[in-house]
Amino acid sequence: MKRTLTLNNNYFEELYRKEREYADNIVRENLTFISGEIPENLLRAMEYSLFSGGKRVRPILVKWSAELGKPAPKMLSRAMAAVEFVHTYSLIHDDLPSMDDDDFRRGTASVHKKFSEAVAILAGDALLTEAFFLLGDSGNSRMVKLLSDNSGARGMVGGQVLDIASHRAASDFAYINELKTARLFKASAAIGAVAGGLDEDGVDKLSCYGINIGKAFQLRDDIMDNEASAEKKALEKALEFIEIAKETVKDFERNRNLIELADFIVKREK
Repeated sequence: MKRTLTLNNNYFEELYRKEREYADNIVRENLTFISGEIPENLLRAMEYSLFSGGKRVRPILVKWSAELGKPAPKMLSRAMAAVEFVHTYSLIHDDLPSMDDDDFRRGTASVHKKFSEAVAILAGDALLTEAFFLLGDSGNSRMVKLLSDNSGARGMVGGQVLDIASHRAASDFAYINELKTARLFKASAAIGAVAGGLDEDGVDKLSCYGINIGKAFQLRDDIMDNEASAEKKALEKALEFIEIAKETVKDFERNRNLIELADFIVKREK
């Protein structure tokens, strides 16, 4: 289902528009950086998937978390792109016939419909691998570990495996959603904290912020897709996660963007 941004105040609307454009430029610059010897059809599939209308929430979260400190430009650039590469790879694979079997994403043909199933699989593989190349090039091994821990078998990929299981108890869904969705938000915020040079307490607080807005993000998606069994209860739970997230960053200077983002996560519309 295609989603658009419906923002609740002029300040955030204009800010988000600019930051989304900035994130687009960062993703393109980093794709160009790694594109030298990539076969043309593979590069086209990677570019197609990266620029198919994504909201760039995760790289923006990296940036705003980093700006609580003093990020080095190259490290921040690589971190923003790496997170978006991983997110995009996950969407390509989600749409495959063996997974969700979706022919469209954001109103346009899925990568496997546009380029073939084989190329889609390899484009996802390439984006995942190049994400870690970018983080390696940043010179910070902590960011590599944070992204792998949260996007791999113990995080997003593990959540996907649990999600496709034929028998799931209702109690499993919260855990599955935490792994599938919230853990990449956690990684984005924590990586941003590292890129910004925050101390360990700052990284821990941003990790808490990220996983809570990630849980709220998934609940809001479920409500909008009419998948929540009790929408009022789901919304109340999402608001609880948002309040926890906002509480964790209340003592940071320059925290306004993260506070606004938390509110947007739960108030956004289709």
